[in-house]
Amino acid sequence: MRSWSLVCASFSASLVSVFSFVIPFCLFLNFRQNHLIHVVSDGMEVMMYLTPILIVLAFIFYLIVLVVLKLPMQIFDLLQFLKISLVILIAWTFLVAMILFEDQVNQIDFSALKIGIVMYFIMLPILALGCMSANSCYFLMCKKQYV
Repeated sequence: MRSWSLVCASFSASLVSVFSFVIPFCLFLNFRQNHLIHVVSDGMEVMMYLTPILIVLAFIFYLIVLVVLKLPMQIFDLLQFLKISLVILIAWTFLVAMILFEDQVNQIDFSALKIGIVMYFIMLPILALGCMSANSCYFLMCKKQYV
């Protein structure tokens, strides 16, 4: 992917992946809050404060990863998804290992490792949606160039 198609594909992937995570999370926070009377609900705070930061971080991540990868051949490119999930697995493993080594946990207490593994598998569908969004945006932009 090159230039504007890369930027648009990264932006599309970041929007889809962030909103596919944030909207269910905000709905969960509103449900958990039990309709207590507050000026601003927890879900609204997440939408206002966390979403822009996540969009920028996801945009930078997808921009870097899509520059390195080859051009997609189809909307759901399994090889591309496996490469992106491998990059996330390596980064996530370093983060979890840093948490484990920083806390100096006992050999028995590996709850951070278990939560890290569960969170990785929860992130995989969000990554798949982001990859599919980036590929479909790329194909739409390439289709408009040739028409």
